[in-house]
Amino acid sequence: MTYEITHEQRLELLEAHNNLRRALSMIGECNDLMMSDIKNLDILQYRLQSILKFTSRKDSDGNSMYWANWVLDWDDDDD
Repeated sequence: MTYEITHEQRLELLEAHNNLRRALSMIGECNDLMMSDIKNLDILQYRLQSILKFTSRKDSDGNSMYWANWVLDWDDDDD
């Protein structure tokens, strides 16, 4: 299975990657985390989820189990 990622998506992931590097550096050097780092981590999670088509697991009734590890979107025809 292959995915095509647009240039715009690559730039979004690059920005998120750099934000992650800054947050990890802050944690490592200062043993602290800024609120803006938390926001950036949330944005990174959303971008990864959207671009790479991750979805939350569902229970037997079809309810989202948002707290569990996410999985690949099974609606993808290439699976």
